[in-house]
Amino acid sequence: MEKNGFMKIFSMVAFAALMVISCWATTASLHLLLPDWPVIIFWVVTIVFFVLSSLGTKLIVDSCNKYVDTEHPGRNIAGGIVILLLFWVIFSIPTNTHTFFYKSTIKDVLIQDLANTKSRLQDLADDQTAKRIIDADKAAFSNKIDNLWKNVALEVNNPGNLGWADAAEQAMLQLEAELGTKIQRVKLRNNTHQGRQELIEILGGRVEEAKQSRMKEIYDARLAAIASHKSKKDINDNIKAITTIEKKIKEHPEKNDEPTVATDHVLTRSYTLIGEYMDYLQNEFGSTHKEELIPVQENVRLYKTNVTQTSKMRSVIDVWKGLFAGDPIYKGRGLWFWVILAIMVDVAGFIFFDIAFRKREY
Repeated sequence: MEKNGFMKIFSMVAFAALMVISCWATTASLHLLLPDWPVIIFWVVTIVFFVLSSLGTKLIVDSCNKYVDTEHPGRNIAGGIVILLLFWVIFSIPTNTHTFFYKSTIKDVLIQDLANTKSRLQDLADDQTAKRIIDADKAAFSNKIDNLWKNVALEVNNPGNLGWADAAEQAMLQLEAELGTKIQRVKLRNNTHQGRQELIEILGGRVEEAKQSRMKEIYDARLAAIASHKSKKDINDNIKAITTIEKKIKEHPEKNDEPTVATDHVLTRSYTLIGEYMDYLQNEFGSTHKEELIPVQENVRLYKTNVTQTSKMRSVIDVWKGLFAGDPIYKGRGLWFWVILAIMVDVAGFIFFDIAFRKREY
């Protein structure tokens, strides 16, 4: 009896300790996602949800235990499963994993984010490099539109569907989406080879005119801005700010509070500047190391959204979306290890809860 009493007390203490760890992890994740909300709200909600999840496991265990008299065991098992799905699988596991993963990797992600962003800014600060990048983006855009137009022309002359059929219209809609403008259609005078060539010639001229207008509006304007040193001060100011942050991290690798709100603002401003001048980087401008090309290009693509890699790490939603989308930032960082750890912490808490509040000894 004395042994059982000690086990119950130990289980209660262990359950409380594991509950605090789990609820802290959930609260930290939610507070990163919603920093303006009072943290006490998250604590109350997470404690309630953890206790409900514990009760859900207990319902299942008791219903499967022949030594425990339980009314409606099937209903209790179903109810316990629903509770676990709602409050543990959907809520607790993702947020706890996010906190463990964030704490273990954010410094490394931040350092890479700062280095890549600074490198892109330095490219823009150098007039010749910036011009090469913009010219490369312009050429890539032109080639993409030309290839999409070829698809349209091929569909018009497709032997299996000659003329302006649905396939040609869909190909044209795809072209318009990339071009960012609507192209006035040409009526097919007659569905003969001559008629189709006439349509292709007229419509192709309109596409080319729209393409040239778009390139002038975007890429020529960027080249003019670089030549006039527009935004040059902002670019250099952000380079200096990033250099200061990097120096702080290097001098105090373990004793710093990065990423701070100020650092996130610097990165966001930098992403905005880069997005004004770059679409994406060709390999020759991305990195001298082939294995680094994919994450560098991914960063540059994100510059257009103004969502920094560091900011993405703060969001439990973005982290899980990125994981399932195969985002390169999560590869090789042991995310699934933290998933397993999050599950083990909670399962251990549920086990101690069952022992501590067992209906009878057996």
